[in-house]
Amino acid sequence: MREKKRWTTLLFLLIVIFICTFLYIQITPKRTPLLHYENKVLVLTYHHIDEELKSNATITPALFEQHMKKLKENKYNVISMDEFIAFMKGNKSVPPNAVLLTFDDGYKSFYQKGYPVLRKYGYPATNFIIVKATDTPNPKAIPHLTWDDMREMKRNGISFYSHTYDQHTLCKVNAQGETGPMLITPIYKEKEQRIETETEYRQRIEEDLQFANKRLEQELNNHEHLLCLPFGAYNDRVIETGKKLHIPLFFTTQEGINEAHKEKVMRINAGSPNISAEGLIKKLENYNH
Repeated sequence: MREKKRWTTLLFLLIVIFICTFLYIQITPKRTPLLHYENKVLVLTYHHIDEELKSNATITPALFEQHMKKLKENKYNVISMDEFIAFMKGNKSVPPNAVLLTFDDGYKSFYQKGYPVLRKYGYPATNFIIVKATDTPNPKAIPHLTWDDMREMKRNGISFYSHTYDQHTLCKVNAQGETGPMLITPIYKEKEQRIETETEYRQRIEEDLQFANKRLEQELNNHEHLLCLPFGAYNDRVIETGKKLHIPLFFTTQEGINEAHKEKVMRINAGSPNISAEGLIKKLENYNH
């Protein structure tokens, strides 16, 4: 009889412990696993994806997939450009650990080798295209995206914006043959043996940026205008011209983490062959605090 009573008491205690444990779990505030940061966005930059590493801006398809897998494992939330724009304008919040994926130059490899990986992980991304490279392909250059490529990808969460129409190059800036980024530098006119006037320079960059956005509107029905700065270079005249053309965000190559209500977007280079998946996460962690 005593033995039975002892077992009954023990069973009762076990039930009480189970109920108390269950209630504790239910009322304890749930925390986001691996919470790195909130109300901020890290923007990653890639360029070319190819098995042949012809430059320090090329990453292999296998390494790119390792990057995407590592982002998911470490609970980074990849957001779309639309979400990023709304956040930067102060119109919408973003999830914790928000990341935006960007690609520069509009290479065909993005469609062939990057896009399938993005679809596998359900990640949106943005490619900033050199518009003339699509309008007038150069057979001697690395192949670029076609408008049909972009239309297909846009139906599946990929967006495309301007990397200028035809200003992503270096130009002569004086009679001595020195060069500088075309978007921020008045060109030296060899035939006339003079440098562009301020009026000519401003007119050139305005017409280029305006035409790039016009083509993106015509081909992809873009309603928002953004500018990725070639070589990350800009000056006051470029920013003033961009604002005149209703461009709210300018994507730089300066590294950092982004908060709302800024016009210059900082980005972290992720597309170098020497950045492993583990190295990428360590790099991102530098901006988590």
